[in-house]
Amino acid sequence: MPKPPGDLVVKWRNLAEEGYLYAEIARMYPQFSVDQVRHYCLGHTGRRIAGPVQRVDRWYGSNVWLRGANSPHAELTESQARKVLDDWDEEADRWKTPGAEWARKLGVSPSTIYMLRRGETWSFLDHPNQGRKPKKRRRKR
Repeated sequence: MPKPPGDLVVKWRNLAEEGYLYAEIARMYPQFSVDQVRHYCLGHTGRRIAGPVQRVDRWYGSNVWLRGANSPHAELTESQARKVLDDWDEEADRWKTPGAEWARKLGVSPSTIYMLRRGETWSFLDHPNQGRKPKKRRRKR
């Protein structure tokens, strides 16, 4: 990755001060990675460059730049995640569409869908269907 010029780092730091997420800033300058933007904004790299250096805990312990679609690792959009979570059938007490089928439709791995449904990812949505499992049925003898 190329080293960013000092005036660009100052722009990044000012954008971060305004509340932009590091991932959003990196999307504005695609030739640089999110990690580069974060390191320069936090002053780990380029400490002598002018501009406001970010506090490490500016998000009060919550890494919101990694949340949902803002994450550089996101494979789903928020609307896609909500569609998958809205797929619960109350009457049948199970998911209407298998996770593997959702994965094929959305072009992601099945584990992405299963982690979403279990509430391991996108948990900030507080969707009522995250973590839902079918109730165990008793077998008739």
